[in-house]
Amino acid sequence: MESQNVAGILRGSDSKRRDEYVVVSAHLDHLGIGGAVNGDSLYNGAMDNASGVAAILDVAASLHDAGAKPARSILFVAVTGEEKGLLGSAYFAAHPTVPRASIVANVNTDMFLPLFPLKTLMVLGLDESDLGRDIRATADALHLGVQIDPEPQRNRFVRSDQYSFIKFGIPALAMKVGYEPNTPEAATAAKWTAERYHAPSDDLNQPIDRSAAAKYVEVVKDLAVRIANRTDRPHWNESSFFKRFASQSGT
Repeated sequence: MESQNVAGILRGSDSKRRDEYVVVSAHLDHLGIGGAVNGDSLYNGAMDNASGVAAILDVAASLHDAGAKPARSILFVAVTGEEKGLLGSAYFAAHPTVPRASIVANVNTDMFLPLFPLKTLMVLGLDESDLGRDIRATADALHLGVQIDPEPQRNRFVRSDQYSFIKFGIPALAMKVGYEPNTPEAATAAKWTAERYHAPSDDLNQPIDRSAAAKYVEVVKDLAVRIANRTDRPHWNESSFFKRFASQSGT
């Protein structure tokens, strides 16, 4: 298989930090053509992960149009081959287009599921690094709550492209529209997973809460800028399991 990652940079403005990078990522692949379900064999991947790619493109366009001048550069990367085992992000993290030691953080968006109003952010990796401080401040400014993964048994923090960066010691976060257990929102999310996850019905005909999607894009934009403007580099918390990878970052 041959496929490409796609990357673009919003250059930072600070002379001392513009050569450091916040990577904002999403995977651009899905399953393609597969076994037919109710006569439909096209696996569209609207939520998984056209939604994530649309989100980071919207963030990039918004920052460009606003003439944003973050201190650090923001590197937008649409990676390929996630569904084949994080192949595109693994390659990029191993062979980045900028010095790996200059990458200070990764914010990844994968299947964020705007199925109902965004009131709470589910943050994967919330308590693993001091990026938790940044997302809490970002959410607070937008009047949103934050939560850790309510279903930790699904191991979502190590199942998407952020893990490729984590293995090289780069602090990372991933976020989704949150829900509390045993609520109608939790039931909606479970129903989506049962009926649409990796199925042809993950298409544009499904119900989408567009206001939740717009708010999520605002979160990603504000978070990326907040990290880019930090005077210090993000770091793993001492208690984090993932701190063991820090020596791989080259810093």
